[in-house]
Amino acid sequence: MKTIRITLSKDGAQAACTMEYQLDHQPLHTTWSGNRDAFKLAGGQLPDFGFPIDSLPRVIAHQAAQSGATFTLEDLGGEAASWEE
Repeated sequence: MKTIRITLSKDGAQAACTMEYQLDHQPLHTTWSGNRDAFKLAGGQLPDFGFPIDSLPRVIAHQAAQSGATFTLEDLGGEAASWEE
């Protein structure tokens, strides 16, 4: 199981999303902590990082920019199998 944590930050707010991937195309589990509501996107939706591992840097950067946030993306270790295997 591969674990990834994304942290969004801006003045007065922080939220973290921890995701566990068994396969690399979609997280098996997603857990949010902090003030996710402070990072609403341009259309009013909450951030959602339920994407393939390869897409995460691009998706996170786009959503962070929409919410006026900075972000960190951390690989906490483990392995995820390719869905093609």
